[in-house]
This record gives sequence, C-alpha cells and structure tokens, in this order.
Amino acid sequence: MDRYIRISQEYRSTLPLESQDRPFTQEENKNLWKQSAGEPIRGSVYGYPEKAYQKKKSWYCGSSSSSFDGGDRETISAMESKIAYLNGELAVVAEREKKERRRERRRLQQQRRRVMRMISLIRKVRVMRMVDN
Repeated sequence: MDRYIRISQEYRSTLPLESQDRPFTQEENKNLWKQSAGEPIRGSVYGYPEKAYQKKKSWYCGSSSSSFDGGDRETISAMESKIAYLNGELAVVAEREKKERRRERRRLQQQRRRVMRMISLIRKVRVMRMVDN
C-alpha cells in the first residue's frame, strides 16, 4: 500500500494544479494500482479488488468455492473498488495535511526566531541604557 500511495502522489503531482484535488477516476486508480502491484500474474493484478473472484476460492467465506451469486460478486467487487479508491484518496489527504503541518511548524519557528531577536534587541537596549547612566 505504501508503494501505491507514493505512486499516486507522484502521479497527482504531474496533473495540472486545478486537477490535483479531484478524485482519481476508476481507470486512473486501476492503472496506479497496476503500477504499484507490478505486472499481472495469470491475468490477475495482486490485491486489485476487481480481480478478487478470478480464482475459484472465495476468501470471504473461507470455502473453496464461492457461494455468492453474480449480483453479490458485483456488489462486493464494487465495494472493494470503492475501498481501494478511498484508501488512495485518504493517502492524498493525509499527505496534504502532513505538508500543512510542516508549513505551520516552519511558520511557528520563524515567529519564535523573530521573538528571540526582539528579546535580544531589548536586552541590548537595556544594557546600553545602563551603561549610559
């Protein structure tokens, strides 16, 4: 998942500024997932939700054959795709918040430096006044 986050952030940074905050399309999300997971193996992309039922084994109920009908499979696949999409969006939001925290931290550090310079100047002025008296 870390690789997916990194690749999706790199991709987002290549988009025009006005498009960087928009959610990924399903096709973009699928392509990013493929890039992060590597080449398909036997037609299946590791971990991509759409491919969850390509094998006969159902990992949802622990049985060796699926007990879901086509509608349930489509619903679950759609839900998994949405989860993968939302995880990608969450990673983008988390990165954006991390950058904002860094900016705020830098701003506070600059303010502290200014305050310390002012304190230093005030002390120098006091010393100069004491010397003059």
